[in-house]
Amino acid sequence: MSFSPDISIVMPCYQQAAFLEEAVRSVLDQEGVAVELLVMDPGSTDGSRELLHGLQSSYGERLQLHFAPDEGQADAVNRGMALARGKMLGWLNSDDRLRPGALRQLSEFLNDNEPRWLYGRCGMIDERGRSISRFIVCYKNLRGRRFSLPKLLTEDFIPQMAAFWNRPLWNAAGGLDTSRQLAMDYDLFLRFAALVEPVVVTRYLADFRVHRGAKSSLRVDAHLAEAYATARTHAAELGWRGQLSLVLHRIYAERTRLIYRLIKP
Repeated sequence: MSFSPDISIVMPCYQQAAFLEEAVRSVLDQEGVAVELLVMDPGSTDGSRELLHGLQSSYGERLQLHFAPDEGQADAVNRGMALARGKMLGWLNSDDRLRPGALRQLSEFLNDNEPRWLYGRCGMIDERGRSISRFIVCYKNLRGRRFSLPKLLTEDFIPQMAAFWNRPLWNAAGGLDTSRQLAMDYDLFLRFAALVEPVVVTRYLADFRVHRGAKSSLRVDAHLAEAYATARTHAAELGWRGQLSLVLHRIYAERTRLIYRLIKP
């Protein structure tokens, strides 16, 4: 292969043909960066494979397609990261999208031999790509504008699709915990934060799509329960501050459960 990417994005994909092309193009149409996209599909039957092969004819080796069984989303991301050639990394689910220009500034912060990571802001969109839930977006921006590990233990305010890191940090943290099916990104970011604090970017880098088939929309209660269990595994290291964070985590979780019921599509 002649193409040498600086940035690699892994995209776990399963039965998301309706949103897949927009997601792929949002990565590979980024300007001013050398980026590759690794799509990990364990067996979609909704036309995703045919769509991906068609897109590959346009993007060539920048679009890497891997069709093989996996043990879930976390396993798919780990496999993709192992194959990725870029020094700067991230993952984007196949129903979300990056904002134009999102990847251009990564090298300023992440092109380093020391562990580094960052997160930016994230919008929310519906099935047709229209902006929604502006109050929630503003709240997330407010919570994420300054970072601390105790605050992260109270609530997962980091948008996964707008977070990026370098290879040294991924190797040091050890990748995703495949036993977690819903809060694997939260666990990863808590482990990242134990190693080094992130850079906080105030630009919008991505959009999170809310739709009827989204895992986060279908399993809100299970997601919140797994997030709390994840926080508990990390809280002990902070002593009384960790225990206080857990109390606040329960309060915030109940509020989040109510909000998702109100905005459920």
